[in-house]
Parts: sequence; C-alpha cells; structure tokens
Amino acid sequence: MKKIVLSLSLLTLTLQASAQTQIGNSSFEAWETSTNENAEPVNWNSFKSGTGGVAFLFGSSTMGRTTQHRPGSTGIYSARIWAKNPISSVIAQGNMTCGIINMGSSTPTDASNYNYTDNSSAAKSEAFADTPDSVVVWLKYKPTNTTQNDSARVSFVIHKNVNNFKDPNDVNGSNTVAKAIKNIEYTGGGWRRVSIPFNYVTTPSLGAYVLATFATHKTPGGGSDKDSLIIDDIEMIYVPKAAFTNTSATICIGGNVTFTSTSTNYPTSYSWNFGDGTPNGTTANPIHQYTTAGTYTVTLTVTNQWGSTTSTPVTVTVNDYDDATFSYSQATYCSNAGNQTPTVVDAGTFTSTSGLSINPTTGVINLAASTPGTYTVTNTTSGSCPDTETTSITINAAANATFSYPSNTICIFDGNQTPTTLEAGTFSSTAGLVFVSTTTGEIDVAGSTPGTYTVTYNVGGICPDMTQLAITLTSNPDASFTYAQPAYCADATDPAPVFGNGANGGVFSSITSGLTINSNTGQIDLSASTPGTYSVINTIAAVGSCPADADTVTVILNGLPNVSLTNFTDVCVYHPAFALSGGAPAGGTYSGTGVSGGNFDPATAGVGSETITYSYTDANTCSNTATSTIQVEECLGLNDNEINTVSVYPNPTDGKLTLTNLVGNTAFKVVSVSGQVVLSGEVSNAANMIDLSSFENGIYVLQLTQEQGIQTIRIVKK
Repeated sequence: MKKIVLSLSLLTLTLQASAQTQIGNSSFEAWETSTNENAEPVNWNSFKSGTGGVAFLFGSSTMGRTTQHRPGSTGIYSARIWAKNPISSVIAQGNMTCGIINMGSSTPTDASNYNYTDNSSAAKSEAFADTPDSVVVWLKYKPTNTTQNDSARVSFVIHKNVNNFKDPNDVNGSNTVAKAIKNIEYTGGGWRRVSIPFNYVTTPSLGAYVLATFATHKTPGGGSDKDSLIIDDIEMIYVPKAAFTNTSATICIGGNVTFTSTSTNYPTSYSWNFGDGTPNGTTANPIHQYTTAGTYTVTLTVTNQWGSTTSTPVTVTVNDYDDATFSYSQATYCSNAGNQTPTVVDAGTFTSTSGLSINPTTGVINLAASTPGTYTVTNTTSGSCPDTETTSITINAAANATFSYPSNTICIFDGNQTPTTLEAGTFSSTAGLVFVSTTTGEIDVAGSTPGTYTVTYNVGGICPDMTQLAITLTSNPDASFTYAQPAYCADATDPAPVFGNGANGGVFSSITSGLTINSNTGQIDLSASTPGTYSVINTIAAVGSCPADADTVTVILNGLPNVSLTNFTDVCVYHPAFALSGGAPAGGTYSGTGVSGGNFDPATAGVGSETITYSYTDANTCSNTATSTIQVEECLGLNDNEINTVSVYPNPTDGKLTLTNLVGNTAFKVVSVSGQVVLSGEVSNAANMIDLSSFENGIYVLQLTQEQGIQTIRIVKK
C-alpha cells in the first residue's frame, strides 16, 4: 500500500473540516492503479497486500474500484469488497483495512487471522490521536443469500501506541481507547448512511492510531461467495463539547469577568449567555462587564458542522459597592467645640493626615487633642466591594480664657488682687465687685462690697472663649462645699462643687491618687479618673488677718459594669419567636429590630443581619451595653430544585454521615425541625463526613448547595 498522494488529500480534508482528524482518502477518490478490479485505494489494504503463511490462497482480488457513489456525492469513485470461495468449503470474506491483513491459517476462525496496525510503517498504520464522537459511512450491502439475515461488519478501533494491535483479537483488551463497531444488514439494493458512535473505554488522550476494518460478514468464514459491500465517504464526527472557565465567580458592580472557552471537538462558533440581558457574546474568550448587582447564570453554546451543545451553567455574583459616604455637621470647628461624630452610611476605617486625633473605628474627632489646621479625613470600607470617600475638616485654635486669682477667697484687708491670664481679654462681674481695670482684672478690694461674685473673662477672636470663677470677698473665709451627688458613674457629666452663701473655692485636691480634678474650679474629670472612693479637700490659705479654712467631701466614682453578649446562631425566617440569651451579667434587657419582651421574632426582623443590643444596669445604677448580630436566612424548604443526587449514609445515623457523588466543594447546612441552622460548613469528595454526634436525637434537614442548585435530605439522628 502506498500513501503517495495522501498529503494532498489530507490537506484538503483539514481545510474542509477545520482541523479535525479524518482518515486518509476517506472518500476513495485516490487509487494506486486505474484498474477497477484488483485495485486498492490509497491508504487502504486488502488481501492483495496482506501478510501471513496462507496469504497466497487469498491474495487474489477481493477489492476493486467502482463508479457507484452515494447520493449527493460530488465524488466519482467508491470502494467495493466481495467474498469468494478460493478453496473448497472456505469462504474468504471481502476485507478492507487502513492497517494490514494477516492470513495465518486457512481456517477462518483461527486467531492467526486478523487485521493489525504495524506502527513501524506509515504504509501499514493510520496515526490518529483525536476524539470523535462517532463515525458516519455510506454503505451498500448485498449478501448473496438475502434470506439468511447475513450481516457485514464495520469496525473502527482507536488504540494506544502499541505495535501489532489486532482486530478482533485485541479489541476488548487494555490497549483499546475507543471502539465503534456495527453489523450491517442487507440495505435493500440501495445506499444507507450508517452512524456508529464511539464508546470510549479509557482516557481519550491515550489514542495514537485507528484501525478501520470493513468485512463482508460479521463472522470470519461466514456468508456466501460473492457477498458484496460498497463503501463511500467515511467521516469522523466531532460534535463540540461546550465548557469554559471564568476568572471570578464574585465581582463588584462595573467589574469585568474574563470567560475562556475550554470547549473541545473543534467548535466553529460561540454563543455566550451572560445572564444579564446583554447581547450574547460570539468570541471564544470574551470579557464581559456587569453593571447591576445580582446573581447571573452564564452558559456557553458551541457549534460546528456536526451540531451544538450547551455548557453546564456557571453562576456569577455581582455585589454592590459599600457606600463610604460620611459627613461632619460642619467643615470648620474651633478646637474647644467638643468631640465631633460623623454621619456615616457604611463605616470602615477612618484615617487622616497627620495632626488630627481621630478614632479609626467611629470617626469621632477629638478637637481638643488635635493640632489646629486643615485635614483630609478618609473612610475606607472593608467589605467584598470596598469604597473610599474623603472630606476636609479645618480646626481653628480656640482662645484660652483661663485665668486665676491667687485665691478664690480674697481677704478684704489684703489690698487689691490681680489675676494671671494666658491671653488678653475683658473682665466683668456681677454687681458689687469693682475692677481697677477690666483689661487686667485687678480688683479694687477696698471699693468693693464683701460678698461672693461671678467673675467672667472673655477672650475674642475667630474662636472666642469665656471662663467664669466664683470670687468671695470676706473677712472670714468659708471653704464649705459639696457635690450634687455622693456617687457618680464613669460616663456621667463631670460634676463641679456646689457652694453655700459666703462659701467659695480655694485650691482643690484629692487626698488619695487616682482622681483627676481641676485645682482651681474643683470640677472632676470622671472619664480620666480611676473608679474608687476619694476625699476631696478645698483649702483656703490664710492671707494677712484673714484665717485659713478647709473642707473635705467624700466622692465615690463607680466604673461601668463589664457587659458581654455571645454570638447568635443563624436562624431561618420561618423560625418561631424565641427567647434571647447569652447576655452577661444576667438580668439585663435586649433590644433591636424584631425584639420584644426579651424574645426575637425572625419574621418581624426579616431576612438579613440584625444587631441585638444587651443593656445591663448594676447596683450602683451604672449601665453598659454589648452588641452581637443575628443572621436571618431564607432557608429554602424541602421542595427546592435539586442538584445531581448526593448520597448520604447511614440514614438513620448515630451521628457520623458520609456523603458521596459530590461535585467539587459543596456548602452544607443542618437545620432543625424548628427551622434553626445548627451546623454549617463545606464538604468535598476529599472531606466528605459530617459529624452530628453531639446533637440531640431527632429529625434534621441537610441542605447541600452546589452550582446546579439545592438538594435537601431528611436525616434521622438516633
């Protein structure tokens, strides 16, 4: 057999079939000789070129060229094989192969009679490493005796790279990759288009050669003299198999997903359904932008001249961006305006240019601790689709109207008193107190009436400031004072001393350490002090003929209780209302959406994440809170669309469940009969066990979520 003109015919086939592998000279238009009888088509062998010890008996013609051709063909020729009776009682079948025929015995059924691939010779083998779905061939079969139900045999076997692979000897052996074998009955005198599917019995990529065989009878030695089989236009069929990968299954609005076709069997056109209503993509590897949040199902349909298939759906989730928008009540502040809290949509991490004292979690600005200047404040969220927003804040230095006299109690015999100030301003007082100068604040003691006065000092500017002190002019100092309450919680308003008629402040101090107190005014800074019991003393020093005086008051500072709240288990929206627990210390109250009387109603709260607040007040009437979230889920029911069935055993179970037939990583939830999610996680074929040993006996629902959908399984724990 020769393959002289095969390269040209193969090139033509390649161009026509878009690079799919076809058998050489499959239309039988190229022949080694121009003689009809005793001729062999290029790329094919008959008994004429066979091997074996009895080849001489069968080497005469059983193959020839014919001008018959199948309907619709543009070709001229086809191949014909026929049976003959070369020796008494022995029928030599017509036999044609792209390999070589070996005739080792005159007994037709002997194992030494076979067709085989000799991969040491290109003339005796057909290299083939592709993966067709089926083979189509046009046949005209006429047995001599049409009443005996005789059948011809057509066999295409793709096999591994082994020498002397034999048909039929090795067809069912370990070296077979795929086979397409069919017996052909009498075609009634006309042509029949025969399609034979390939059955792959091992990894398709192991294919190296194909051994094609046409015989006039399905059984060696069977049939009758002059049984005839005409063959035309063999075609390997490659229906495309749609598949693809994508760069991400979860993106943000406006994000792009790159889809890459991994389809096989030579698709020639592509149709993508991106699931969002946009026009279908038609390229092999499109990049698609999603502009609306949602969950979208993507499929790929591929087509070639033999058909089309659609891929397994893939889900793409498009998340909305966080909203980092925030604002403060104004763009410019004085440094003495107190702490400023922003209005925030989605809180993230707050940062600023250097010099601003800002809480990174809440965005609260401590103006007093910040350096005056203009700052850029940034809020950066940390969700799956983060956002960043900025705003500008300007802090102007506040005027400082702090002032003090040598003593808040001035002896009328000691002459004029002048205060110490930090910035220039103007002094004023309630009636009866006379200033030598309202600029310096010097008091004309002799010209003033004894008594207690409120002295006010105002410093102007962009951010003015004002300070007041109680000043007493007396010949008999009185240091008696009190606070409005005997005890305070750490988060209460900072208390200042209360004076009776004629009493006034001197120098305030605490006998024990831990209390932060203004020595001039006696006001206590609760947040900066350590909880405890303190003795506060007001001391008025003796001045001239005015005697000294002092008074001591006990003040208790109580810390806030340590309050905690444990995490809640996810619940289904149809779960009945239930009592909340987990708050410590016991005896507090719960609040939040869906909370009433200490109970949480999932239906009232609705699907989503809800914040539950636990508040507790201790015996000192000091209160504190803790928060936790509870996730309310839809928890699809037992009638949901199911995925490919996953097997779970044993069921009933004593606790340990084994899952089989999983596809990739599979999310699971175990739901109680009351609808509460009691366990969740992920399983796969490599980690396919769920342990319910610690759960109470009863009925549970196992929900499995894969790309194809939801499967629910009723589990009995005993």
